[in-house]
Amino acid sequence: MREITIDQFAVVNILFQFYSFDYFLESAAKIGFRKIDLWTGYPHMLLDNDYEKQCGEIRKKCEDMGLQIANVMPKVIGWPLNIADEDDKIRNRAVDYLKRAIDAAEILGAPSLQLVPGTGLYDQPVEPAWQRSRDSLCRVAEYAEKKGKQLALEAIQIVESNLVGNKETLFRMVSEVNSPALGAVVDTTHMEKNGESLDEYFELLGTKIKRIHLNESDQLPWGEGHAPIQVYLNQIRRAGYKGEFSIEICSRTHYLKPYITLKNTYEYLEDALRRQTPLE
Repeated sequence: MREITIDQFAVVNILFQFYSFDYFLESAAKIGFRKIDLWTGYPHMLLDNDYEKQCGEIRKKCEDMGLQIANVMPKVIGWPLNIADEDDKIRNRAVDYLKRAIDAAEILGAPSLQLVPGTGLYDQPVEPAWQRSRDSLCRVAEYAEKKGKQLALEAIQIVESNLVGNKETLFRMVSEVNSPALGAVVDTTHMEKNGESLDEYFELLGTKIKRIHLNESDQLPWGEGHAPIQVYLNQIRRAGYKGEFSIEICSRTHYLKPYITLKNTYEYLEDALRRQTPLE
């Protein structure tokens, strides 16, 4: 099996949300990353009425720095953007926002986008919210098909959603939407919280897995948690996965020193990749 290389990794800008977007781009390029996974949160990006101009400017900055926008991560967790909301106005607004994100990805030159399932209210039956989420995803996937963009749905933790939170519910939702435009994202932090493994995800979802968030436990910088990166790398290689990885650090204390945090993570990854061993 071929080895995983550092060029397959894209860094998510959420770590730099207390700093300017230009500082993030400069830092990522200086550290050695060549790909970014663009989180569309404030203050780095706003998918408002001026998004086309902003996307053009972002793409040019990335090209000037030798960076590729590998994926777009629309910020759609929580009100007022919830694709499973029982209020038609809020739900339709969220769907329109995701369609705009697909249009933005076209301008940015990004081939794919990551989605989340939205959530229902926790004191209400889950199934109606599930159906609303599925119907919204069907609408977004239909639009993505027309635009030639790949979507990937992430299973997230119970503190974010009560709909898609493990491999079984992720498989069920992707299967029910049943669109060639919709695949799956595996986040190793969420996976580890569930007591699941990459082997189990690959066995269940196979080639439906379009992206992996190769994250340390609790979305810490690599090396500060307990996730077994060599085990992850071996499972990924055995599965024959050849896609990209995102590095998503969401530890708020590290938002204060994002450059050194990202540099340390990059060096940890480089060392881990150097230590890959032949598979039997």
